[in-house]
Formats: sequence, structure tokens, C-alpha cells
Amino acid sequence: MARVLLLGVPRSGTTWSGRVLGHTAGTAYVNEPDGDTEPYALTARLGFGGPPALRPGEPHMAYERLWAGAFAGGARPRAWTARAARYLDAGADPGTRFRAWYGDGLSARLRIVRAWARPMEPTDARHVVVKTVRAEFTAEWIAERFAPTVLLVERNPLNVLASWIDLGYALDAREFRTYVDRAAPWGITPPDDAGPVERQTFTYAVMATALRDAAARRGWLRTTHEHLCVDSIARFRTLAEDLGLEWSDAAARFVEASDREGSGYRTERRTAEQPDRWRARLADDQLDRILAVLERFPALDRPAV
Repeated sequence: MARVLLLGVPRSGTTWSGRVLGHTAGTAYVNEPDGDTEPYALTARLGFGGPPALRPGEPHMAYERLWAGAFAGGARPRAWTARAARYLDAGADPGTRFRAWYGDGLSARLRIVRAWARPMEPTDARHVVVKTVRAEFTAEWIAERFAPTVLLVERNPLNVLASWIDLGYALDAREFRTYVDRAAPWGITPPDDAGPVERQTFTYAVMATALRDAAARRGWLRTTHEHLCVDSIARFRTLAEDLGLEWSDAAARFVEASDREGSGYRTERRTAEQPDRWRARLADDQLDRILAVLERFPALDRPAV
């Protein structure tokens, strides 16, 4: 059985990559078991005061149960209470959940979700691909505990940030302060009087640096969204083999079917247009501000402009 942990920052092409790999033979794809729409993630992420952070070997029962269920195949729990928790969680205000993760307490609805939610359950799949964009400070903990093959998918930061700007990501002041604190041990600080674009760029860069550093320390596999957008079937086939997965006609068909217009959170994309898509989405002043912040992070590659 192959276990794959697929890592990246939000909007870096991880969902598309995960869904392609999830179409390989005998593979279950588990999308963001620690994400904003998974009921048990509410319990697993409470108490961190922001993004989860664990050192390898550090105990955390709820977080371990979450990932054990994901790597077992990620089936939805069948108990009626767990199904009810999913229904209630789906109707919860995202802002209320976000504030709960930052220590503001639980609403009545979320208290029920927390009480009734259960970890994911096993399946009979031969292989499992688990994707997350919320594990920049726990990836090494997960890798040490469950021993998956780890793949980091990176993307041109200009494309990532163009998407973040369009979707309004990373604009909360408390969240920004969390990432400022995470960068402090590296000797990196944000610019004075940082505006929204600077805050988004700084948050992205902390996430990307944490993942890049972990991959370098652990020797994890790395690829880029731009690389996979060229000759996609051949390159995904090679990637699947490197991960111990079995390429299939279904995976090839999925790649072909996804090569069309998409928007928002959909995984369809005109692959030939992706590498330089930022050029039509970022204004000159946004580009200048993004590049100025990225210069503070020596571990990251400078995007070609």
C-alpha cells in the first residue's frame, strides 16, 4: 500500500494534482481532512490559537486520530451523529469557525459539531493520497508519525497571490500576526505599515518557506504546478510512478477532461495558459509590492518577471 501526503499552500495546484493522482488504479483521494469543511477538523485544530503547529513526536490525540483516519482511506463516518455533525458544520458561518480556532469559543452549533464529529474511517483502497494546505507547521510531525511518501507541490508565487487577491485570502489581522510571529525566529519581519497585498504576500511566504525548509530537511519529493501543466499526462505518469502509484486510463482521461475553462475553486484549467496567467491578473503596483516582500525570504526562488 502506498501512502502519499501531498502538501502545498492554498491555490498552488494541489487539488488538481491530488485529483489526478486519486484517479490512479486502486487509489483513494482524501481532500483536506484538516480543512475548513471537515467536521472533525474543528476538534483537531482547536487549542492551537491559529494554524496547527507540532514538533515531531509531540503528542496530540485529536490531531493523530484525524490523520489516522485520513491515511486509512478517508471514508465518511457512518454513525448518524457524525452525519448530523457534517450537516450542521456545512451550515456553520465560516467566520465563526475561524474565530473558534483563534480561541474565541464555540457557538452552540459548533459545540454540537464538536461533540458529534468523528474521524474518517478505513476503506479497502490499495493506495491513499491525502492532500492538505493547512500543515505547513505540522508536516514533519505527520510524516514522522505515519511514514507516507511526501510530495510538495509549489507554484509561481505571482500566480498564487493573484488568486489570493481575487478571493480575499489572508486579510485577517490576527492571522497575519500569527505568521509574523512564525517568521521572527528567521529574522524576517514584514514591511512597516503593510497593506493588504503586503500582508497576503508575507503570509504566503511564511507558509511556502516553512514547507520548503521541511522538504529540504527531509528529502521530500518536489514538483511545480507549472511543470505539470506542460505535457501533463506524461509528467503525471512519471510522478505517479515515483510515488508508488499505478497509472491508469482513468487518470489520463481526467487530465484530458480538466484541460478546459474553469474558475474559482474548480480544478479545470487551460494548462497552456497557467504558467504566465498572473500577467493578466496583477496590476503593476501590486507586482512591485509583492516582489518587495518576497525579497525578504531568501529560501524562496525569485519569480521571473
